Amino acid sequence: MQFSIKYQEIDWWFWAVIGLTIGLGLAGYAWGYTVALAASAANLLYFVFRDGSLTSFPVQVREVWLLFMLVAMLPFMGWFYILLFVGMLLVVFFDRCGIARVLVMMPWNKGVELK
Repeated sequence: MQFSIKYQEIDWWFWAVIGLTIGLGLAGYAWGYTVALAASAANLLYFVFRDGSLTSFPVQVREVWLLFMLVAMLPFMGWFYILLFVGMLLVVFFDRCGIARVLVMMPWNKGVELK
């Protein structure tokens, strides 16, 4: 795994803000989770409008991410934010996304290649 920060790309900034705000939530600032959820929704909407599709691969990744954020908000699921934060560290600093790596293996994503 190679260190890679892609600050020139808007999707990197979305993930960086989401990761930072989840980190703030883990540090005790509960509003961080709310901001992370709002940024996740904005990230999804941006890519839906950019791609003009609800099923493009980047949109699928963001749909699953938003679902995971909602799951983390359920009672007794707060520990899930730790996993989401680790995932954000991998995306932001190493350009590796676990959700994308699973989704690329789904039968409806044949022909999709990861970077």
